[in-house]
Amino acid sequence: MEKSYNSKKEDLDLASLVEIVLSWTFNDVRNQNLCKHKVQKIPHTFMSVTNYLSSFVPSLIEETHFDLASSLYGVQRAPFCEILTAVPERSRSFIPTKFFLYQISVYSTNNDTKDVGKYEPEVGDLIALTDIKPKTIEDLNRPRRYYHLAYVCGTKESTNEISILSSKYIDMEINSRSNNTPKLYAIYLLNLTTNVRVWKALNSELEGANMNMIKKVLLASSNNGEDCQLCISGENHNAACSKVQTMIQSQNLNESQKNAVLSCVSMRECHHSDTVKLIWGPPGTGKTKTVASLLFSLLKLKTRTLACAPTNTAVLEVAARLQNLVKKHDTDTYGYGDIVIFGNRSRMKVDSYWCLKDIFLDYRARSLKAISFV
Repeated sequence: MEKSYNSKKEDLDLASLVEIVLSWTFNDVRNQNLCKHKVQKIPHTFMSVTNYLSSFVPSLIEETHFDLASSLYGVQRAPFCEILTAVPERSRSFIPTKFFLYQISVYSTNNDTKDVGKYEPEVGDLIALTDIKPKTIEDLNRPRRYYHLAYVCGTKESTNEISILSSKYIDMEINSRSNNTPKLYAIYLLNLTTNVRVWKALNSELEGANMNMIKKVLLASSNNGEDCQLCISGENHNAACSKVQTMIQSQNLNESQKNAVLSCVSMRECHHSDTVKLIWGPPGTGKTKTVASLLFSLLKLKTRTLACAPTNTAVLEVAARLQNLVKKHDTDTYGYGDIVIFGNRSRMKVDSYWCLKDIFLDYRARSLKAISFV
């Protein structure tokens, strides 16, 4: 009887990015120019939604390749676990025939490297399967060394059973109880969850997804995407923008960041059109800082806001910046009481952001429960 993985499972139907990554050889990963020649400058205008989406695919592949190469060069510091068993699973319809599906069990142990704890594979992890604990990247490329890539596509929380998609057939005998047989290790390289989500989004039009929001952003000159002139010229708009402009003066924003915040706030009172605002920029240009400033402005204007992000880290970074702004500038409201983060504590790794405990929902619930029993 086939076992099911009810806890967490990755749908690979659209994740052909995983196929691309698993097809890279060791030398491919080290080749800095493998994908660079395919990356073109992103145009300012696009012929269609398809043209817009496809423009970002080469950049995503190049970024994934760069991250993987960086992880391999730092492999001596990577967390790892020992693979105890590896049993072939029956292939699924969405699994490419050139790859192999395995159910493995692992034994997590502390890494010899300082500050690196036990490793427990999670869905989306890209791992290296090897018969040694490498001290340098070259250890993986020596003659008769065992090395290939695998992708964690399912886990079962009640046991140590993990489903992986391997780039090669596991042809070595694994016997954890014997000292005479070679050991097999799973070495963490990076998590591809966000990359796969972006890949699926870039291919979503092929699946008949609703493209209305993207069209509103791309066709900003159309009636559907224009700012509502009735609201922009009103007293509410002028009063709100004036108040926000005063608030953000002390937040060390540049002109572009200030304009982005004011542009978003300007539509707060609009009830006549659906408007999408796109804030974009390369890494390091202050997008997180701008979003935190925007959320702080909306908080001061008593506007209920929901903030989402593709990764838990992004959510926590924005929340930490927002909390810091409230701490520095908020003197006339309850403050933290109007901000709350919710989610899975362990997956979000909230404990690594101890400053956020006061606004984490679980912590508040426990605190209120403790007070009720006093």
